[in-house]
Amino acid sequence: MGVLTPSFGSDVAARWDDFLWRYLTRRSGESDLLHTILEVDPGSGVAHAVAGLLAAVDGDKTFDAAAEARAARAGRATQDWERSFVAVAARTAEEGMWPAYDAWQRHAAAYPGDLVAFDMAGFLLTTSTRPDMFEGVEELVSRTRGAVGDHVSVLGYEAMLRQEQGRLDEAHALATRCLELDPPGSDGAHPLAHVYVESGDHAEGLAFLEGWLPITDQAAKFTTHLVWHAALHELQLGRGDAALERYLVCGGTRGPSDGTSLLWRCQLLGHVPPATDPGSPTMSEVIAPFTSEVPFTFVGAHVAIGLGTAGDADGLRRFARAASTFTAPGAAELLPDLALGFAAYVEGDHAVASDLLARLAGDFVRLGGSHAQREVFEDTLIHTLTHAGRLEEAAALLEARLDRRPSPVDSALLHRTRSPLTGVAE
Repeated sequence: MGVLTPSFGSDVAARWDDFLWRYLTRRSGESDLLHTILEVDPGSGVAHAVAGLLAAVDGDKTFDAAAEARAARAGRATQDWERSFVAVAARTAEEGMWPAYDAWQRHAAAYPGDLVAFDMAGFLLTTSTRPDMFEGVEELVSRTRGAVGDHVSVLGYEAMLRQEQGRLDEAHALATRCLELDPPGSDGAHPLAHVYVESGDHAEGLAFLEGWLPITDQAAKFTTHLVWHAALHELQLGRGDAALERYLVCGGTRGPSDGTSLLWRCQLLGHVPPATDPGSPTMSEVIAPFTSEVPFTFVGAHVAIGLGTAGDADGLRRFARAASTFTAPGAAELLPDLALGFAAYVEGDHAVASDLLARLAGDFVRLGGSHAQREVFEDTLIHTLTHAGRLEEAAALLEARLDRRPSPVDSALLHRTRSPLTGVAE
């Protein structure tokens, strides 16, 4: 089948290929390319539909979601897959992501060569909080790779799935293949960074990133996430000052997730005093737009962390109340207790914090993101269990993690649980 291409003339088709590559592998410059395509071919239903997605999902203010949805429905769509794509994308622009969830999964299954749909369906699966989300990603990747072959964005997605499954050798091979196809691309660098984290190869992982970061597209939206990965290695190597330097680079650049979790980790480990934020913008400023509603639960979980970094227990309780009415899948179920657990933590009520977070531990995976991202919630649970004197439970969590991969930080924490008079970082 190959990659599906809209019904453009030959002059526009090459520009679409450039757009699709930028959209899938860089998230840099794709908006300008799409504007050019629409100037040359204003009648394309698919191009208008994608513009509506950029506005509604990616927050691209150079497009108007409702206007692009109308233009998409009125535009040219001569192939069956184009008509299907226009319908689901326009619905997303008009109603939001979650009302269109099932339609994206059906479209991606029917037309596995549609890589924009692959990207959307995968994103919705991994942020859905569904217990079977990884099984859904497995099916999606298998279908799409069967249709398009070794496309770097699909290989990168599969590599991420394999590292989540603990199949690190396979993830490493897939990531390496991505880097062969696209050396400065994050489709290979990102899963390889995860392999280094999950295998505990922190010195080697940091060396890889220090070599890769200078050659990648500095404007790409994912680049600073790899700076965040470098900071994780710095923390494991005991270089708190270096991790904080990287926080100042990646803190407020990709929304709430990277900066909040990195700053909170630095606070947990004593590299930054509690409720202190050396960044600009601060995490309180970054999360402010998301305290009354979140697009998906993963963002909400990091809003809770961000409020924790500010020591804002009252804000966390307000967020818990607000979250009970959120409509994103899983948000009303998972976020209130998470926020209340963080509120209790910053107030020093570790008996309550440990109860709330321990009750949620089995659902941390449903919060979304990667294992490396979700680990911050388990980190918080380990610290609050230790503060609460529940040392055997903290030690059991640490031992399970250390059985999976070496970690200097976890080894030090485990030692503290067995020597409680030494305490933990405040």
